[in-house]
Amino acid sequence: MPLSFERPELLLLAVPVALLFAAVGRHRGVTGGLRVVLWTLLLLIAAGPLFATGGRGLDVLVVVDRSNSMPEEAGKRIAESVEILESARGDGDRVGVIGFGRDPAVEQLPSAEADFQRFGLAVDADASDLDAALERAVAIADPDRPTRIVLLSDGEATGIDPTSAARRARGASIPIDVRHFGRPAAGDVAVTAIELPPAVAPREPFRFNVDVVAPTPRPATVVVRRDGREIARRDVTLGPGTNRYTFRDITERPGLLRYDVSVEAGDDPRPENNVGLGVVRVEADPRILLVTADGWGGQVADALRSGRLAVDVVSPKTHPLTRDALEPYAAVILENVRAGDLGRGRMLELKRFVEDLGGGLMLTGGRRSFGAGGYFQSALDEALPVSMELRDEHRRGRVAIAVALDRSGSMSAPVGVGRTKMDLANIGTAECVRLLGPSDSVAIIAVDSAPHVVQPLTPVDAPEAIASKALQIESMGGGIFVYEALVAAGKQLLAAPQATKHIILFSDAADSEVPGDYISLLADYRAAGITVSVIGLGTRSDVDAALLKDIAAKGDGSIAFTENAEELPRLFTEDTLSVARGTFVEADPATQPGGIGGDVLPGVVTLGPADASLLGTAPPVGGYNLTYLRPGATPSARSRDEYAAPWAAHWYRGLGRAAAITVELDGPFTGAFDDWDDYAAFLVAHARWLIDRGDADGLFVDVARAGQDGVVTIELDRPADRPPEVLVVPPGGQPGEVVRPELRWDGPSTLTARFPLKSAGAYRTVVRSEGGAVVRGPVVSLPYSTELAPRTGRRGGLETLRELASSTGGVERFDLRTVFEDLPRTAATVSLTPPLLIATLVLLVVEIAGRRLDLWRLLATRLGRFTTATRTGAARRPADAETLRTRTASPRPARAAIPTEATPPRDAAPPKPAAATRETGPSVFEKAKRKAAGRTGGP
Repeated sequence: MPLSFERPELLLLAVPVALLFAAVGRHRGVTGGLRVVLWTLLLLIAAGPLFATGGRGLDVLVVVDRSNSMPEEAGKRIAESVEILESARGDGDRVGVIGFGRDPAVEQLPSAEADFQRFGLAVDADASDLDAALERAVAIADPDRPTRIVLLSDGEATGIDPTSAARRARGASIPIDVRHFGRPAAGDVAVTAIELPPAVAPREPFRFNVDVVAPTPRPATVVVRRDGREIARRDVTLGPGTNRYTFRDITERPGLLRYDVSVEAGDDPRPENNVGLGVVRVEADPRILLVTADGWGGQVADALRSGRLAVDVVSPKTHPLTRDALEPYAAVILENVRAGDLGRGRMLELKRFVEDLGGGLMLTGGRRSFGAGGYFQSALDEALPVSMELRDEHRRGRVAIAVALDRSGSMSAPVGVGRTKMDLANIGTAECVRLLGPSDSVAIIAVDSAPHVVQPLTPVDAPEAIASKALQIESMGGGIFVYEALVAAGKQLLAAPQATKHIILFSDAADSEVPGDYISLLADYRAAGITVSVIGLGTRSDVDAALLKDIAAKGDGSIAFTENAEELPRLFTEDTLSVARGTFVEADPATQPGGIGGDVLPGVVTLGPADASLLGTAPPVGGYNLTYLRPGATPSARSRDEYAAPWAAHWYRGLGRAAAITVELDGPFTGAFDDWDDYAAFLVAHARWLIDRGDADGLFVDVARAGQDGVVTIELDRPADRPPEVLVVPPGGQPGEVVRPELRWDGPSTLTARFPLKSAGAYRTVVRSEGGAVVRGPVVSLPYSTELAPRTGRRGGLETLRELASSTGGVERFDLRTVFEDLPRTAATVSLTPPLLIATLVLLVVEIAGRRLDLWRLLATRLGRFTTATRTGAARRPADAETLRTRTASPRPARAAIPTEATPPRDAAPPKPAAATRETGPSVFEKAKRKAAGRTGGP
């Protein structure tokens, strides 16, 4: 109800007060009525009346624990609990829902009508910050409405102590009701630590310890695996408490070694924490990973080895290029390798290897590299010191392109967060449009069972407006009719004024229907100078892949397949570049019979002082990849033709270094470059610069795990003007998603920093010194979510929940239907005491004045005279003319006095003397009147 009382029990005094008033305090008339009202107001004031400004009903905020520590069946039970609360809502009641893991997420604001269906917002389930969740609930509570929080959790909080949030809830008069959802912890066996040395040398024996906690004695088996291969198995009898076991190992492979430990202990309520993870670095001299198309090093590997550099040669088809696999290497060289052979995932890892882990990367030229190899708009594009965009002055000619997009039902499938396959195809089309200029033309057709012209063929005068149309294409269901798509695209191009006419067909390799007589159609297109390329979403083995490959072959175009829709923008731009511009410049035999010459620039000296001897003329080559120097990059060689394009350039990128040599180093277009006396020196100079991480002498890094945090300790043996920079690379994620913890001085030469371990896996640390030197620190690992850590020495979750409830006035609520019957006293009210006090004082003054000044008698007299005068006036009637004449002629008789209550008629008997009472005696006004007449001599 909107009206409530602070002390409702005082309203029971109404009965004795009424009886007392009836016995001794009754009074007739207006005075009696006023006294009844005054006593009623005083009773209400004593009870403390409150008015709820938020209206009727109660707000219930359901706070749901979605962390990994919750029981598996909790999800269904929680859904039922929310449904019960919503079904129990009465008039004005509202229900809101908040889920939480590491951070809270408001799923549903308080609502009187909404029916909660499911949790739609992602939360990090590797932690449960109960304090933050309760803080969020208090923050969204309406201060004008009574509110209760219903907490559904196991109480196992991993954030700060939730009692601070409970104090805020209590201050806001918001009780916290709790419902425990726990799973048994009795008999829980867990691996609590793997103590490995941070680094060892190849062939160096080392020991490591494994700690296992058990509540009671029981048999178990401890299994140790290195990089997934079992190296030890031991049958043990676990004792109560911590059990330590020691193992030994030796290895000669450099890089990171991953050790996984598992404990097989039979029936265990939390098997997820029966595993452990540790990482040790095997340090060796810097090595270079050379990636070639066929896995054969050739003269590039020979040149590097001649400079006494350790080189491993691999093929992109056989090497994973993962973070762990790249750990042994200081630099990676991609020699004339297609971007498509690497894939987006491995290119992202290479980018992170450079920017976040301080590695080196170099891309060398050829027809399978740079723009010709699909690196434009790829994951590696921004990491390179040269760009591959289409500049108008270096175009091959004017083009007309028609893009036919599959918008069938399969294109509505989600990719990543918030995007679909159709969205990525649209982005690719938009990038294709942006590469073209005003002299080019473009048409866009969306195809399902029929073609739909989104943009008729038009000059690209406003590329952003055309791109905007492409970005709005939606998947509409059905399949793609390939023949109809080709016909519609060809109709747009036939009348195009440009000499180069090209169709880009994008289609699902598993759902390309109704090919029709495409063979005859493509023959007509070849005769008209129209080429056709195909981008297939899928694999070369899909059911319709053969059709798409044949269309590209007969259309004199290219074919590209990808299962990763995020590669689509790169594939669209790659095909557009190949048509609109010759990204690989070949020597013209007529004008350049010896090839294209070049110059080694002074920038080569920045690779190292000893490289000054390379300055001068570079030998001619048969061809190179046309690129442009990025701002901030340093060129070390360039072509001696009209483009003056960079042949070699380098720059710093993130923590690492990247270089580009656009000349083909080992192939048909190498020309005289490989016969150059300084060929090896030139290549080795760039390679040595890539692997150089600066002088980090005097800087020592240590990393350890403390609960759910990692702790970095840095020791300096000489003073520094500013502290070094620490970067932590978490497991998974995208390049650039690093943690930069703040270092604090713990002594004159010691700094420490803490960072959260948010998810299971290995956390790499990198330190950059004041002088720019980069040091890879130890790796700290989290084997499993901190939610699953053993409960040894910790307060139980149920105990935590009960404390939250008792400190805020809540209860452990088993029947959720009763929550709306328990309306809390809240600050969301306005006290009615002040206005009632004012009303009481006003009425008291009126009551006293009425008695002392005889106001009620005077008011009654005035009202009586007014009533009599009104009645007399109403009884008069208008007289006729004769009557008026008679009244005028006759003398006017004396007027008889009108008897009143104060003046009796003359013929009446004198009134009997009345008893002297306050009510019947002369009024105050009459006494004053008589006294005044006596002073003036009047009657």
